Amino acid sequence: DMRCPPSYESAMSMRPNAVVMNSSRWSLVVFILTAATTAITSGYCNKSNFFVNGWSLPPRRFNHNAQFHLHKPLSTNNSPLLHSKAKVIGLANNDRNSETNTRRFSYLTNALNARGGADDEVENKADVDVDEDDIAIMESDSDDEESVDESTDNTIGENAMKELRRKWSSTQAAPSIAWPITDTDMDMLGDNPTLADIDNDYSNQPIPKDQPTKAIIIMDGFSPYHGQYLSHMARHIYGAAVIHVLSDFMVRYLYQVQQQKDHLSSRLPDLENGDDVEAWSSLLPPSLEICGIYCESDSGLDDAERLGVALGLYPRCHDGVNNARRDKFLMNQVVSEEGGLDVVKQKSCRTLEEAEEFARGLGLGSEAETKEGADEDLGSPGVLVVVKPLRGVASDDVHLCSDISSVKKAFEKILQSPVFGSSTAAKHEQVLVQEFATGVEYAVDVVCRDGERKAAAVWRYDKRAVNGAPFVYHATELVSTDNEGGVEEDVCSYIFDALDALGVRWGLSHVEVIAETSPETGKIRVRLVEVNCRQHNTDFIPLTNACVGYNALDMVLAAHLGNDGDDDVNSHSQELQWDSIPVLPTTRAYGAIVHFVSHVKGTISLIHYDVLEAMEDLASVMDMHVYPQFMEVGNPIKKTVDIRSDSGWAHLMNDDEEEFRRDYARLVELMKDMFEVEEEDE
Repeated sequence: DMRCPPSYESAMSMRPNAVVMNSSRWSLVVFILTAATTAITSGYCNKSNFFVNGWSLPPRRFNHNAQFHLHKPLSTNNSPLLHSKAKVIGLANNDRNSETNTRRFSYLTNALNARGGADDEVENKADVDVDEDDIAIMESDSDDEESVDESTDNTIGENAMKELRRKWSSTQAAPSIAWPITDTDMDMLGDNPTLADIDNDYSNQPIPKDQPTKAIIIMDGFSPYHGQYLSHMARHIYGAAVIHVLSDFMVRYLYQVQQQKDHLSSRLPDLENGDDVEAWSSLLPPSLEICGIYCESDSGLDDAERLGVALGLYPRCHDGVNNARRDKFLMNQVVSEEGGLDVVKQKSCRTLEEAEEFARGLGLGSEAETKEGADEDLGSPGVLVVVKPLRGVASDDVHLCSDISSVKKAFEKILQSPVFGSSTAAKHEQVLVQEFATGVEYAVDVVCRDGERKAAAVWRYDKRAVNGAPFVYHATELVSTDNEGGVEEDVCSYIFDALDALGVRWGLSHVEVIAETSPETGKIRVRLVEVNCRQHNTDFIPLTNACVGYNALDMVLAAHLGNDGDDDVNSHSQELQWDSIPVLPTTRAYGAIVHFVSHVKGTISLIHYDVLEAMEDLASVMDMHVYPQFMEVGNPIKKTVDIRSDSGWAHLMNDDEEEFRRDYARLVELMKDMFEVEEEDE
């Protein structure tokens, strides 16, 4: 089938070195990428030749035939049934189960889970899904009780962290430096190297004779298609060194919950102790210039900001410290007051009475009053408010409330709950209540280089109310900024101004907004949902490479490590040139990441392989993956209520919009019938 898969297949296994401008929407791209695919499948670009004629092979796809993430084949000698089952099961030739590939931080496998699946799925290791027992372990340590005063929970946590640092001091915090990789190094790795083969034991590498002059710090770089991808590309394409560090939260989690110690040397220096920072910095080669910090995890963002200031990177290649980039109340306040932008009405509430009073001021009534609706002063019909934590991620504990009683339930659930990513096990002492913004939700990936902002990708969310949850991801669709009559340019303009107000001048941000078009005037109203100063937490590289021509992570490297126009561009033929990237992206095909929503709860009794095969056989489905734990009868499954509880994903791409929309609609229907379960007794 040569209609569309070759383009996507090529984009997954190869990256063009320069931005491809659209002379025609799709035909040129199909020609180039099909030729590249032919080169791969014919063996021209094989294990010993990863970089051929200006195309590079990202580490995410080293094994072209690996079946953990299988894609539509150009041809196969396997029987259709067996081949299809191998693809949808996603277990055959699982490199990630090999001893080599899991040796570094293998204990994270059961703990880190940001984008769906159960505990043994290693899809994105950037954020920790910590349960109540884990929090209890991090909140208290019997050895620490005497050293902790009892003023507040947060003070207790801070003192406990100081005590932990004292315990860890016997192991010196030291920069873990990964040196550049040459083509010869790649050849020596043998057949189909995994990313772990390349990045394993990097701290034991000898210092190269020709030391690099540039380096980038990567914090919590666990994901093979985020931090580890950046590490590989920085070292191989840009010839830079990579300094790996772990955030305080990650170090404490691994130490107290996973009971690990071999990661302690990779911790940060004590950023409140100048001597500790100086001792850590003194271990870096004096000729090495740190050109930026990239933090993969949401929980490490505060540490990344503080580290940059402590190392003197601000403002040369760093944005300094600003809590408004993480606190959702302060974020909207700053964007409104300093940026002059439209935001939702909001209040940070310490008491339930404050929350209820503010909700009533927005027009919310009690359940009985809402049903009455028409009575004056009893709450406007259809009024909704949002109750959520000041600090959170992935729609966790975000509640859409239709009456005062639901506000009470949401408030009581959030108050004194653990603050996401807090290394001191802090608790929420306030709860955010906001006006509910109607419209279409967009997310834009933006990369900044010294204040120059460029959108890497514009996404439109399809979130639906299912399974009793208000915001369940069904799809994240790439959209073009050149759509006639579209809102994408207004969305990007708003987001650029919001980032400016928050002082974001460097690096990658994933920003979400709501856009609403007035039916009477046609005026577009954009309001902020949140700013995340990290990547879009999904495997977006293959889709954006194929549909846009480049990706956000390569843009990050171009921003921090790229030449400044003084070097000979031809000597950096495999680098993405910052100046060649347009300010706003345009797409040359329709693409989306579809999230598999589970509509059942219980013990899996039957897996409908015919349904999975029908899903995979849709023309627009380029790649799909059902999480392994849901491919075994007898395993538990829950209804999907957020991004963490989905059951898999698919990448869709097509240059025919009608077929693309039809396949997406069909996929949403088919996912309801993937499993049969034995329901649990309530």
